[in-house]
Amino acid sequence: MSPWPLVAAVLVFAAGAWSGREWELGQQAQRDVEAQLARQTDARQQRQFNDLVAGRHAARLEVLNGKLGDAYAHIARLDRAACLDDRTVRVLNDTGVPDNRGAAAGEPARPAEAASAAGGGLRWASNISVGNYIAYCRTEYGKVSKQLDEILDIEDRRHPPPK
Repeated sequence: MSPWPLVAAVLVFAAGAWSGREWELGQQAQRDVEAQLARQTDARQQRQFNDLVAGRHAARLEVLNGKLGDAYAHIARLDRAACLDDRTVRVLNDTGVPDNRGAAAGEPARPAEAASAAGGGLRWASNISVGNYIAYCRTEYGKVSKQLDEILDIEDRRHPPPK
């Protein structure tokens, strides 16, 4: 028996295996290209969505700033009569001042009276000062609330709930 048919069979098998491997590599490359295109499309859509949200946020901020300006103009027309007594103003001044529970080791704890005295603050409040603080707080709340809603919307888009 001649070795040539066996050599031919081995060569045909090797050529088939080689072409099969090339085909598999081509398929893998095609899947890689499709995955890259999908990632690029996702990134582009995310940028477009973020641009849209940023535009909405800027418009909302402009509206809030306009309302704040209107509120300040109205407040400027108020009188300077005292509308809150000193105890109420002290409570408001103490709001946001860390209390004794938050003192770190080595730091002296401040009593509440010292905190309000050290914080400066007002001894009484007029209609104008109260109006200014309320307008400022409402505007800041509006900004933070809208930003939080937008962040939650972005997170919902990034991580949709399972279906």
